[in-house]
Amino acid sequence: MIWSVLYKNNPFYKLISSMSVGLMLAFWLKGGIDAIIKDVLRPALFDMNLARFSVLVLGVIMFLRFHKGLAFASKWPIAILAGVGTAIATKGAIPTMILSQITVGSFVNTDILGNLNTILIWIGVISTLVYFIFSFKRGPMVGGISKIGQVYMMIAFGVIFGQYVYGTSVMAQMLYLLTYPGYYATIIAILVLAASIAREKMKTKPAEETKA
Repeated sequence: MIWSVLYKNNPFYKLISSMSVGLMLAFWLKGGIDAIIKDVLRPALFDMNLARFSVLVLGVIMFLRFHKGLAFASKWPIAILAGVGTAIATKGAIPTMILSQITVGSFVNTDILGNLNTILIWIGVISTLVYFIFSFKRGPMVGGISKIGQVYMMIAFGVIFGQYVYGTSVMAQMLYLLTYPGYYATIIAILVLAASIAREKMKTKPAEETKA
C-alpha cells in the first residue's frame, strides 16, 4: 500500500502512512515513558540517587516553558542539554572525522593503492570544502574544484543510500513480499492498485467524451 504512492497519491497510501506514523510515535512514547520510570523516577525517589534526582528536577523545570511567568527557567535545562550534547558529539567527531583525515604517513611508499587512496581522500576533502565556500565569486578554477567536490558527494550519498537499503530491513521486507505468506499481501496490493487505476480511468473517460 505504501508503494502505491509511486503511481499517485491515494487514500490507501494516506491510511497506511498515518497508521505507520501513529504506531511509531506510540512505540517511542511507550519506550520513553518506561525509560523515565525505570532510569529516573525509581532511582531518584526510592534509591535517593542525587544525580538522577538532579535530572528529574531539570526535566520538570523544562515543562515550566508552558507557564508565562516562569518560562525563562526552562532555558537552563535546555542550555545544559544542548551543551552536554554538543560536547559529547564534538569529543567523538574530532578524532574520527578530523584528526584521522589529516593523519597521513607518506604519499610515497611501496603500497601503490594506499598512495592512490590517500590522494583521492585529500582531493575529496579539499574539493568538498571548496564546494561550500560562498564568500566570494567562483571563477573557473574554484568552480571546477567545486564540481569535483559535488561528484564526490553524489558518490558518497549513493553509497550511503545503497548500504542503507541493502544492510537494513528494507531488503528483508522486499523479499518477504515475494515469499509465503507475504505474496498474499503483494497480490492484494496489486489488485487494489489496479482497481484504483481502473476507477480513475472510468472517471476521466466520460469527461473526455464530453469535451469531444
